[in-house]
Amino acid sequence: MTFHLELKIFKGIFWFVLVSVFSMMALPAKAHTLDETSAQVILRDGQVEVRIFTDMANLISALQSNQAWLMGDINDVMPTDLSDKQQEDFVKDALKQTLSLSVNQQKLEFERVVITHTHHEHGAEIILQARHSFAKVTDISASFPKSLGSVHASFVKPQYKLLNVGETADIVF
Repeated sequence: MTFHLELKIFKGIFWFVLVSVFSMMALPAKAHTLDETSAQVILRDGQVEVRIFTDMANLISALQSNQAWLMGDINDVMPTDLSDKQQEDFVKDALKQTLSLSVNQQKLEFERVVITHTHHEHGAEIILQARHSFAKVTDISASFPKSLGSVHASFVKPQYKLLNVGETADIVF
């Protein structure tokens, strides 16, 4: 009788632990994602610019998450005792390492990263710039780090035209 009671208790504990573990596995994905992040990838002659609009407080929180690091979503955990300047430098370096950008199937390295705080409470615009040497661009590929959460991305290839006084620009897409 004691053996059957111990077996029932063990099964109960096993199922409790199993459900708890699976519940905790679902939490990290939600804990380090952002509600709204948007990006604009702009292709110009000889360069590509990626403009990211995000909530900086949420991004910093995601980069400070030990769970995100354990899940492989970030490469390094941002220390919590950094100054504002050090936090920005950490964010710049993290994005340069994890944001992937390719033109004509050739991976580009970012040369410059600038962070500008917007007029929104925690909003920031992060601009990354890379150069390319292709006369004709046939494809572009971008992959954003998980620390940014879901990203609403738009890809832009501007058409430039000099308009003299009174002229109309007729652009066909």
